[in-house]
Order: sequence, then structure tokens, then C-alpha cells
Amino acid sequence: MLLGPSTDRSRRHGCDSVARASVALSLIASLTLSNVAFAADATAAAAAAPPASGPSAAAGANSESDPARRAQAKAKYQQGVDAYRAERYADAVRSFLEADAISPSAALSYNIARAYEKLADDAQTLRWYRNYLRLNPQAANRTEVEGYVKTLSATLAKKGIQQVTVLSAPPGATVAIDGQPLGVTPLTVELPPGTHKSQLSSRGYADTASDFTLAAGTPLDVSVTLQPAPRAASSSTAPAAPAASGRRFGIVPWVTLGVAAVCLGGAGIFELSRRSAQSDAKDEPVQLPFEQNVDAMNGRRDAARVLLGVGSVLAVTGGVLLVFNTRVTSESRAVVAGVPGGATLGWQRSF
Repeated sequence: MLLGPSTDRSRRHGCDSVARASVALSLIASLTLSNVAFAADATAAAAAAPPASGPSAAAGANSESDPARRAQAKAKYQQGVDAYRAERYADAVRSFLEADAISPSAALSYNIARAYEKLADDAQTLRWYRNYLRLNPQAANRTEVEGYVKTLSATLAKKGIQQVTVLSAPPGATVAIDGQPLGVTPLTVELPPGTHKSQLSSRGYADTASDFTLAAGTPLDVSVTLQPAPRAASSSTAPAAPAASGRRFGIVPWVTLGVAAVCLGGAGIFELSRRSAQSDAKDEPVQLPFEQNVDAMNGRRDAARVLLGVGSVLAVTGGVLLVFNTRVTSESRAVVAGVPGGATLGWQRSF
């Protein structure tokens, strides 16, 4: 029967007509009281249940303050009851699961297990009986349900597998077992007995890896408490200054001297060209070519003077920088100061 009252196990095996009749009477009685029992059982189970129902737990909490959601859960539950009475057990499972997703309770877990039992699904029946005991550890029929769990566990053991449930706080963590992603917590799967490796990951929490040993004849609960991930260093914290190395001005003095050499070389070339134009002008008997040679001479003279001046300044600057291009130490540092219309570069040194 539904909702977890004690019942005769002979219903499951269909021993004789008397047993079947008594089960039918009990089922009719429980279904008659189901609408009244639903609210009381769901509230009591929610109060006693640990936070192991993942996203369903949040939905259940919301339904307490949302009459529309609670009415929807009750309607789904009633649909499951009707389907169970009509022996449409797959439909009953679906409706009970939808109700449990909205407002989880131990009573719903029990009903889901009963419906799966009718479908001869040993693994799911075991899963939901175990969840019933997890949500309602003080159940009046605990001894009876533990007997079901033991029998179903033995059935799985004969198949060479056993059931394990991975729980996390908070729920919703991604679970990988033996390197294979299987789902999110709470997660129930069947595995071969032996030692397995699990890893749980969730955004905002540090990944948690652990080993567990699954016995051949006993299902297992693996509970993991996730730890918040270490917070990244604040971006406002200035990074440590790299150790000073090399020379104060680097290659700037050498670049300056190189440019100075180019300018001075250019000035020399223009000066030689000027003298050639001057010589040509003296030997030119015609007025027009003479004036052209004079103009060329004057232009080359001006260019030579400009390059000579620039080259001289750069040569002096490069020489000064080269003299002071000492190695940088931890006590010396460059200082850039803003001034109206530009900036100044200076050096500070501790003594």
C-alpha cells in the first residue's frame, strides 16, 4: 500500500486469494486517507529530512510559501494514486516523481519505491527505499523496509553489482567515478564491488577527490562536504616590482651616439657636395648654369650645417649618457614627474 503504513509482504508474492484480498482492502483504505495524509507526511518528512535531496529540497522549501506550487504537487500526487489504483505503475512512478521534485517527502519516496516494485525494477526500488529511510530514519516501519533493502541488495549482488549513492553539501556537484562523469549529486548508480575513485566539482568550490570501497552485498552512501575555493588575490594589490638589473639607461647612449655619427657623416657628405658645386660654379662661363650651381652650393651648405649641429648635440648627449650609464641597484630608481606641457625624468638614489 502507499504512504508507508506497515503491510503484509505476502502481497508482493501473491500467495493466495485471502492475502490478495487483505492487501486490496488495505490499499483502498490508504487511498481514501491519502489526501489528508499527504500534507501531514510531507511536512513531517521535510522537518526530519537532512539536506540530501539536492534541487528538490529547494523546490520543496519554495512550495511551502507558494500555494500554487503546493497545489500542483498535490495534484501530481493524486494522479500517481489514481494511476497506482488503475495498475498503471509506470504512470504512477512518473506522477510521484514530479510531485517529489516539487515537494519532496519520505512518504513520496516510499510510494515511488512501491510503484517501482510493481515494475520489478530492483535497482530503483532499492534506491527509493533507501531514500525513504534516509529522509525518515525514525520510520515506524523501518525494520520492515530494512528487510526489503537487504533482499534487494542481495539481488543486485547476484548480478555482480551494488548500489552507491553520492551526496554532497551543497548538492548539485558534478560527480565523476573512475574518471567517468556520471551526473550530479544526489547521484545513485550501480557499480561492481571494490575500490573506486570519485571526484566532485562545483562552481565556487574546490574539487574534492576521494576513494571508497563498495562491498559486494551492502549498498553505500558517500557523503562529501565541499569546501569553498580559495579566493583569488585582489586585483588592487600591486604586483611586486621586479628586481632591478642591467644599466641605468640601457642602450640609449649607444643609439644616441649612432644617430650622431650618421648626422655628422651626412654633414661631411653635404660639405663635399657643396665644394663640388662651388668649383663647378667658378668654371661655368654661362650665367644660368652658374646660378643653378650657386643655389645647389648654398642648399648643401645649409644642410651640412644643420646636420653638423644636430650631430654635435647628439654626440655630446650620448657621451654624457654613456658616462652615467652605471649599473642599476636596488637603491636607485627612475622618477618621472609631470610638469605643465611635458614631463621630467630624474633618478633617485639612497645612500
